[in-house]
Amino acid sequence: MLTKFAIKSKTLKGAVNTAPELPGCYIYRDNSGKVLYVGKAINLRKRVKSYFQRFGDQVVRIQNMIKQISSVEFVVADNDLEAFILETNLIRKYKPKYNVDKKDDKNYSWVMISGGKDFPKIDLVRKRIDQKAVYFGPYAKQSPIKRTLESLRKIFPYRTCDRVIEYRKDVLYSSNPRPCLYWHLGLCDAPCAGKINSKEYKKNIKKIELFFIDKKKNLIEKLKVEMFKLSQDKHFEEAALLRDKVADLIYLSTQVDIEESTDEFKFRQVKKANQNQALEELVKSLPMLGLKSHKGFKIECYDISNIQGKYATGSMVVFVDGVPDKAQYRKFRIKTKGTPDDYAMHMEVQSRRLKQHIKPGTKTDKSFAELPDLMIIDGGKGQLASVLKVHSELGISIPVTGLAKKFEDLFLFNTLTSLMDKVTLPRNSQARYLIQRIRDESHRFAITYHKKLRSKASQVSILDGIPGVGEVIKKKLLLAFGSVENIKSASLKDIQQIVKNRTTAGKIKSKIP
Repeated sequence: MLTKFAIKSKTLKGAVNTAPELPGCYIYRDNSGKVLYVGKAINLRKRVKSYFQRFGDQVVRIQNMIKQISSVEFVVADNDLEAFILETNLIRKYKPKYNVDKKDDKNYSWVMISGGKDFPKIDLVRKRIDQKAVYFGPYAKQSPIKRTLESLRKIFPYRTCDRVIEYRKDVLYSSNPRPCLYWHLGLCDAPCAGKINSKEYKKNIKKIELFFIDKKKNLIEKLKVEMFKLSQDKHFEEAALLRDKVADLIYLSTQVDIEESTDEFKFRQVKKANQNQALEELVKSLPMLGLKSHKGFKIECYDISNIQGKYATGSMVVFVDGVPDKAQYRKFRIKTKGTPDDYAMHMEVQSRRLKQHIKPGTKTDKSFAELPDLMIIDGGKGQLASVLKVHSELGISIPVTGLAKKFEDLFLFNTLTSLMDKVTLPRNSQARYLIQRIRDESHRFAITYHKKLRSKASQVSILDGIPGVGEVIKKKLLLAFGSVENIKSASLKDIQQIVKNRTTAGKIKSKIP
């Protein structure tokens, strides 16, 4: 999330002193408006002040530049990665006189989707040679883009090989029809072996394209609709898999928001400079809760994740002044229920969280010591009522609201009527965007822990029972194949590449059902 604003001040000194204390980029201009220098910083105010406070320590080139500065602009980013990408793009665009690096494309990378007619492949390249290919970029640093592609490939498998795979007179031709290891790892759908047709394969490629052309939200909403339909048709396993993909996409898009600056600096999503505005709007929208806006305003949001009650988990995410405070995030493994019961699970999480506040011990988690200004429960009237029951039993009074999944309505208990009131935040309001971000983050955090428990349980229950398979071999297998399910799909020859003992490899192949 990025936002641009120029500090309104009659003097350059005033602009510097009121600069945001946030990560981002700064742009120095001369009295004609020409860009002199573009830089990045974790704390913009401290960085720009240092130019003038330590003028004598600067090299001659920078001293000459400082003497010409007439104005400064700031572009706020979510993190130093976004600031780095933006800085590179701005330098490439303006080619400032006093920036000596990054003025050309020699260090840039591009995401390339090849022009393959039937089964396109995706690569990270330095040069745009293939005129038929689609390119996204340029990106200044390869490592975050590689991580992005690796994560996307787990969600939407695609090929990277050089095999010739195409239809010839409606018959599939493959230069090597045997699936490679990436198929066993779930990273490719093996079009080479005819395990997926061109139409279905291209659907994954299209979704990846949507991600890179800044239509993440559209993609996520589309998958949510598909997930809801599957659930309505009682295809619960398929719906759960799609839900995990949605959570992964939400997590991925919040970690690396790949940005290309435009001439008008029309940056995406909610502006960080509007976080205070979002909180003010939220407080005004919920007058019945008696909220008071102040610095350090703390919101806790709770979500439950489970499949038919198994490996149920609860999550607590914390936002302070509208910004995630991940140090205060907490996860709960549900202990009291083994069947689907959202109400009871929310009650357990609330009880465990609040009891540490009521009776703190020597080992009490510090994040539980302070109550939030507002508590958000993911769910509607039923979930909210269950949580309020726990609060009443424990003698706790906290402003709390339930967040309905479908239309993002907020439910509140009206003590005068003993009924649930519904509040619908205005569409496109900063308060609504803030609630959406908090909700999505709570989903992501809960599902991540839930998946970890499921994976751990499946690995322990099967592999630990095979003779000859100890901790070392188990780790090697899981590192190579990613999951027990992938080991099950692997051939004996593939397993023998990891487990050198032929007898043990045979037992692994025969023992996994």
